[in-house]
Amino acid sequence: MVTDTTTTTGDATRVREGVDRATQTAHDTIDRMAAKAAPAIEQLQSAASGAAQALRDKAAALGEMEEAWVESARSCVRQHPLASVLVAVAVGVLISRMGSDRA
Repeated sequence: MVTDTTTTTGDATRVREGVDRATQTAHDTIDRMAAKAAPAIEQLQSAASGAAQALRDKAAALGEMEEAWVESARSCVRQHPLASVLVAVAVGVLISRMGSDRA
C-alpha cells in the first residue's frame, strides 16, 4: 500500500507540474502576441486619426465651396433679377410636366 500512495503522490506532482508549465507557456504566448499587436493597433489608430482629419478638412473645404456658390448665385440674381425669375418659372413648369406625365 505504501507504494501505491507514493506513486499516486508522484503522479499528482507530475500532473501539477505539467499544468504549471502549460499555464506559463500560455501566459508567455499571450504576452508575446500582445507585444506584437500593440504596434499594429497604434498604427491603425494613427491611420484612423489621419483619415478623420482628412475628412474634417474636406468637409470644411466643401462648406467654403458651398458658401462661394451661394454667394455667386445671389450675385447673379441681383444682377439679372428678371432673367432669374424667368429661369425659375421655366424650371418649375418643366418639373410640373415631368411629374404629371408619370401620374
